[in-house]
Amino acid sequence: MSTLTMQPRAWYRQPWPWLLMLMPALALVGGLITWWIAAVTSDPLVVDDYYREGRAINRTLARDALAQRLGLGATLSAGADGSVVVELRAQAAFDAPAQLSLRLVHATRDELDRSLTLMAVGQGRYVAAGQRLPEAGRWHLILEGPERQWRLVGVTSSFATAQQLGAQP
Repeated sequence: MSTLTMQPRAWYRQPWPWLLMLMPALALVGGLITWWIAAVTSDPLVVDDYYREGRAINRTLARDALAQRLGLGATLSAGADGSVVVELRAQAAFDAPAQLSLRLVHATRDELDRSLTLMAVGQGRYVAAGQRLPEAGRWHLILEGPERQWRLVGVTSSFATAQQLGAQP
Protein backbone atom coordinates (compact mmCIF):
# COMPACT_ATOMS: atom_id res chain seq x y z
CA MET A 1 0.00 0.00 0.00
CA SER A 2 1.32 3.35 -0.83
CA THR A 3 0.77 6.42 1.25
CA LEU A 4 0.38 9.61 -0.49
CA THR A 5 1.86 12.57 1.27
CA MET A 6 0.82 15.97 0.10
CA GLN A 7 3.26 18.76 0.25
CA PRO A 8 1.60 21.98 1.41
CA ARG A 9 1.77 24.79 -1.10
CA ALA A 10 3.85 27.82 -0.29
CA TRP A 11 1.99 30.71 1.34
CA TYR A 12 2.31 32.97 -1.68
CA ARG A 13 0.54 30.37 -3.79
CA GLN A 14 -2.51 30.43 -1.53
CA PRO A 15 -5.38 32.86 -2.36
CA TRP A 16 -6.21 33.77 1.27
CA PRO A 17 -3.09 35.77 2.19
CA TRP A 18 -3.50 37.88 -0.96
CA LEU A 19 -7.17 38.44 -0.23
CA LEU A 20 -6.34 39.52 3.32
CA MET A 21 -3.64 41.92 2.09
CA LEU A 22 -5.89 43.47 -0.55
CA MET A 23 -7.89 45.81 1.75
CA PRO A 24 -4.89 47.34 3.57
CA ALA A 25 -3.15 47.80 0.22
CA LEU A 26 -6.21 49.59 -1.23
CA ALA A 27 -6.40 51.78 1.88
CA LEU A 28 -2.75 52.72 1.42
CA VAL A 29 -3.25 53.60 -2.25
CA GLY A 30 -6.39 55.62 -1.41
CA GLY A 31 -4.50 57.48 1.32
CA LEU A 32 -1.67 58.34 -1.06
CA ILE A 33 -4.13 59.61 -3.68
CA THR A 34 -5.93 61.71 -1.05
CA TRP A 35 -2.62 63.16 0.17
CA TRP A 36 -1.63 64.02 -3.43
CA ILE A 37 -4.98 65.78 -4.09
CA ALA A 38 -4.64 67.79 -0.87
CA ALA A 39 -1.06 68.78 -1.69
CA VAL A 40 -1.74 69.81 -5.29
CA THR A 41 -5.05 71.69 -4.98
CA SER A 42 -5.94 74.70 -2.84
CA ASP A 43 -9.13 75.73 -1.11
CA PRO A 44 -9.79 79.38 -1.96
CA LEU A 45 -13.24 79.37 -0.33
CA VAL A 46 -11.94 79.50 3.24
CA VAL A 47 -11.83 82.99 4.75
CA ASP A 48 -8.72 83.66 6.81
CA ASP A 49 -10.03 86.50 8.96
CA TYR A 50 -13.42 85.41 10.32
CA TYR A 51 -13.65 88.26 12.82
CA ARG A 52 -13.18 90.97 10.21
CA GLU A 53 -15.66 89.25 7.89
CA GLY A 54 -18.19 89.07 10.72
CA ARG A 55 -17.88 92.80 11.44
CA ALA A 56 -18.35 93.57 7.75
CA ILE A 57 -21.76 91.86 7.80
CA ASN A 58 -23.32 94.86 9.57
CA ARG A 59 -22.03 97.25 6.90
CA THR A 60 -23.35 94.92 4.19
CA LEU A 61 -26.79 94.76 5.78
CA ALA A 62 -26.90 98.57 5.96
CA ARG A 63 -26.18 98.75 2.21
CA ASP A 64 -28.97 96.27 1.50
CA ALA A 65 -31.36 98.25 3.73
CA LEU A 66 -30.59 101.51 1.89
CA ALA A 67 -31.33 99.87 -1.46
CA GLN A 68 -34.60 98.58 -0.05
CA ARG A 69 -35.54 102.01 1.37
CA LEU A 70 -34.94 103.58 -2.03
CA GLY A 71 -36.97 100.82 -3.68
CA LEU A 72 -34.12 99.98 -6.02
CA GLY A 73 -34.41 97.13 -8.45
CA ALA A 74 -32.53 96.12 -11.56
CA THR A 75 -32.82 93.82 -14.53
CA LEU A 76 -29.63 92.24 -15.86
CA SER A 77 -29.63 90.93 -19.42
CA ALA A 78 -27.54 90.58 -22.55
CA GLY A 79 -27.94 93.27 -25.18
CA ALA A 80 -28.52 92.62 -28.88
CA ASP A 81 -24.77 92.69 -29.48
CA GLY A 82 -24.10 90.43 -26.47
CA SER A 83 -22.96 93.24 -24.16
CA VAL A 84 -24.01 93.36 -20.51
CA VAL A 85 -27.07 95.60 -19.96
CA VAL A 86 -28.60 96.67 -16.63
CA GLU A 87 -31.85 98.59 -16.29
CA LEU A 88 -31.99 100.31 -12.88
CA ARG A 89 -35.30 101.47 -11.40
CA ALA A 90 -36.21 103.21 -8.15
CA GLN A 91 -39.52 103.79 -6.38
CA ALA A 92 -38.26 106.80 -4.37
CA ALA A 93 -36.52 109.97 -5.54
CA PHE A 94 -33.14 108.83 -6.70
CA ASP A 95 -30.29 110.47 -8.61
CA ALA A 96 -29.05 107.92 -11.11
CA PRO A 97 -25.26 107.61 -10.89
CA ALA A 98 -22.99 107.89 -13.93
CA GLN A 99 -21.65 104.37 -13.45
CA LEU A 100 -22.36 101.17 -11.54
CA SER A 101 -20.23 98.24 -10.50
CA LEU A 102 -21.35 94.68 -11.23
CA ARG A 103 -19.56 91.69 -9.75
CA LEU A 104 -20.19 88.21 -11.12
CA VAL A 105 -18.99 85.81 -8.42
CA HIS A 106 -18.82 82.11 -9.26
CA ALA A 107 -20.12 79.93 -6.44
CA THR A 108 -17.13 77.59 -6.27
CA ARG A 109 -14.32 78.81 -8.54
CA ASP A 110 -12.84 82.19 -7.63
CA GLU A 111 -10.69 82.32 -10.76
CA LEU A 112 -13.92 82.82 -12.78
CA ASP A 113 -15.03 85.89 -10.77
CA ARG A 114 -15.42 89.08 -12.80
CA SER A 115 -15.92 92.73 -11.97
CA LEU A 116 -17.55 94.99 -14.58
CA THR A 117 -18.01 98.75 -14.72
CA LEU A 118 -21.33 99.77 -16.27
CA MET A 119 -21.67 103.22 -17.82
CA ALA A 120 -24.97 105.12 -17.98
CA VAL A 121 -26.49 105.46 -21.46
CA GLY A 122 -29.69 107.20 -20.34
CA GLN A 123 -33.01 106.63 -18.55
CA GLY A 124 -31.72 104.14 -15.98
CA ARG A 125 -29.97 101.99 -18.55
CA TYR A 126 -26.33 100.96 -18.09
CA VAL A 127 -24.02 99.07 -20.45
CA ALA A 128 -20.66 97.35 -20.08
CA ALA A 129 -19.46 97.57 -23.65
CA GLY A 130 -17.19 94.79 -24.86
CA GLN A 131 -18.12 92.53 -21.94
CA ARG A 132 -20.23 89.39 -22.16
CA LEU A 133 -22.15 87.40 -19.57
CA PRO A 134 -20.76 83.97 -18.68
CA GLU A 135 -22.53 80.93 -20.03
CA ALA A 136 -23.00 78.28 -17.37
CA GLY A 137 -22.52 77.73 -13.66
CA ARG A 138 -23.98 79.07 -10.44
CA TRP A 139 -23.32 82.81 -10.11
CA HIS A 140 -23.87 85.38 -7.37
CA LEU A 141 -24.67 88.80 -8.83
CA ILE A 142 -23.75 91.95 -6.87
CA LEU A 143 -24.71 95.34 -8.31
CA GLU A 144 -23.32 98.30 -6.38
CA GLY A 145 -23.66 102.04 -6.63
CA PRO A 146 -20.79 104.47 -6.66
CA GLU A 147 -18.76 104.49 -3.43
CA ARG A 148 -20.58 101.24 -2.52
CA GLN A 149 -23.33 102.95 -0.48
CA TRP A 150 -26.04 100.50 -1.68
CA ARG A 151 -26.13 97.11 -3.34
CA LEU A 152 -28.53 94.70 -5.04
CA VAL A 153 -27.88 90.96 -5.04
CA GLY A 154 -29.14 87.93 -6.89
CA VAL A 155 -28.25 84.34 -7.74
CA THR A 156 -28.57 82.59 -11.08
CA SER A 157 -27.46 79.45 -12.86
CA SER A 158 -28.27 80.69 -16.36
CA PHE A 159 -28.13 84.04 -18.13
CA ALA A 160 -30.44 82.84 -20.92
CA THR A 161 -33.23 85.00 -19.47
CA ALA A 162 -33.17 88.42 -17.80
CA GLN A 163 -32.19 88.34 -14.13
CA GLN A 164 -33.99 90.42 -11.48
CA LEU A 165 -32.00 92.03 -8.68
CA GLY A 166 -33.57 93.71 -5.64
CA ALA A 167 -37.18 94.95 -5.65
CA GLN A 168 -39.41 93.46 -8.32
CA PRO A 169 -41.08 95.86 -10.82
